[in-house]
Amino acid sequence: MQTTAKGPFPFKGKGENDWRMKTLRERVEHLQSERQRIVRMMHGLIDDYERTFAGNLSAYLVFHKTANGNYVRWRMSGARQRYFAIANDEIGEQFLVSQSPTVRKVLLDYEQQRLRLNLLHGLHFYEAKSIERLMTHSREVSKLARASL
Repeated sequence: MQTTAKGPFPFKGKGENDWRMKTLRERVEHLQSERQRIVRMMHGLIDDYERTFAGNLSAYLVFHKTANGNYVRWRMSGARQRYFAIANDEIGEQFLVSQSPTVRKVLLDYEQQRLRLNLLHGLHFYEAKSIERLMTHSREVSKLARASL
C-alpha cells in the first residue's frame, strides 16, 4: 500500500477501502450466483441419472444440503446407511464391480461429474465465506482505526 502525505490511505474516510469493499461484495454476489447455477447442475445430474437408470440399480444419487455447502452423494437403495463414493470406498467398489462393463463406464462418468460439481460448489462456498469474513474483520479494523484518531 502506498503511503502519502496524508497517511497510509490517499483519501480520508471513503476512497480506497470503499472501492475494495464494493469489489469484494461484487465477488461474493458473483460466487453466490455461480453456486445457484451449480446447484441447478447438481439437480440436473441427479435427474439425468434417474432417467438413465429408472431405479434399476441398487445405488442412487441424492442432493445433500449441509451448513457447509451442498453435495451430490451416492446411497444404496433400501438401506439407511452412510453415503459412499464409487471409486475410493468399499461399498462403492463392490457396487461398481457388480455392474456390466457398459454400466460401469456410465457410472464412472456420473462419478466424475459428481466430484467436479461438489468441488466447484465447495470452492465457491468457501471463497465467498472467506471474503465475507475478511469484509467483517476489515470493517472492525476500520472502526478501531477511526476511534483511535
